[in-house]
Amino acid sequence: MKSIKATAAALLALACASLASATTTIHIVGSTAFRASVHAAIINSLNSPTAAYSGSNLKGASTAVFAGTLKSGPSAGQSVVFELAWSGSSGGIQTVAQTSPVITKTFPTAANTMSAVSLTGSAGSYTYVGGTVLPGSPVTETVAAEVAMGDSFQGSTIFTGTGYANLNDQVVGVIPFEWVRGSAITNDGTTTASSNFSGVTNMTELNAVNLLNGGLPLSQFTGNVSDQGIGVEVLGRDEDSGTRLVSFAEPGFGPQSTPTQYQPTIGTGTLSGVITALNPWPVNTVNGLTYGLGHSGYSSGGTLATDVARQVTPGLSTFVIAYLGRSDAGTAVGLGATALTYNGVADSNATIQQGQYTFWSYEHVLYKSTLSGVAKDAADLMAKQTHDTDAAQAGVLLSTMAVGRQVEGGPVTFGSPY
Repeated sequence: MKSIKATAAALLALACASLASATTTIHIVGSTAFRASVHAAIINSLNSPTAAYSGSNLKGASTAVFAGTLKSGPSAGQSVVFELAWSGSSGGIQTVAQTSPVITKTFPTAANTMSAVSLTGSAGSYTYVGGTVLPGSPVTETVAAEVAMGDSFQGSTIFTGTGYANLNDQVVGVIPFEWVRGSAITNDGTTTASSNFSGVTNMTELNAVNLLNGGLPLSQFTGNVSDQGIGVEVLGRDEDSGTRLVSFAEPGFGPQSTPTQYQPTIGTGTLSGVITALNPWPVNTVNGLTYGLGHSGYSSGGTLATDVARQVTPGLSTFVIAYLGRSDAGTAVGLGATALTYNGVADSNATIQQGQYTFWSYEHVLYKSTLSGVAKDAADLMAKQTHDTDAAQAGVLLSTMAVGRQVEGGPVTFGSPY
């Protein structure tokens, strides 16, 4: 009898040990504009974190995988893997909320070689240290995602009602956006010249709406009669993007209104890297939905940031402006573009906190109500770390806001609801 009891006890202990050592995987999609904060929050949520990522740096990686054990919370000490694939906020909400057909995404897995990763500096100015660059053919899995990072409320997207789950929503930060003017230099391959476009320093609500409706003459920015024959067109994001939704909502264009956005042709040879033509964005299918000519745009804010900074050919007689998240706007400015004030106010934490600069939205962590156990605990810990500290890496901490709003593009009023 003792032998049987001892054997049973040993099997139970083995089962408990196996359960304790099991690894839970959490799949995250959504906002590219807020990924730097999420990456930081995950690192700060884990003991002995390791990571692998795609791209030139972890801060802006398009896919990444993190592994470690949870530092705190109900599942402290549990082994977890976060797999992330960023493509856009609205698309992320669709991916998690859609119930039929279920949408799957391809994620890198912990089967890839990973190395220790850490952060130096303080929240808002972290430097990412370590991690492994994913190989050209990384080990991946294609599955449904459990968590989405969203730049908007689910109700502001089209992904609600029949066929979509109502997602749990935690508001975790404020994410700023900027209008960015492209290069004012024209380049014919042998000579360059600057134009009156260099005098454009501000974006108004009216000009933003006109841009999205198909463009406007440069004279509406400069007031110069000589600029009436020179066009200004918008380069923008595709339907996956929360940056797009907020940029449409803020000036009153309408978050689901139909724009005319342009795709540049990039020259070669002596015109290498120069915009030589602009045409309405081609018909495009995003997550199973097809959109007409001019409606769609860039799937990547990083690529858009690169293209808006390019010079144009003189014969084009058209310049470009884009809307971007703060981080991507910084990239564009570094490449030669210029950040614009919005209604005469420059983007800064202080102007957002006090309600002067209104081109911003809340950042959300969204997941299905069925998420439970270690996966929910891991998502909640990441959300708390973002809310309390790491939202500052890509945006503004809620605790510092003196103002708030109820919906994207809505009135900014004194008092923060979060």
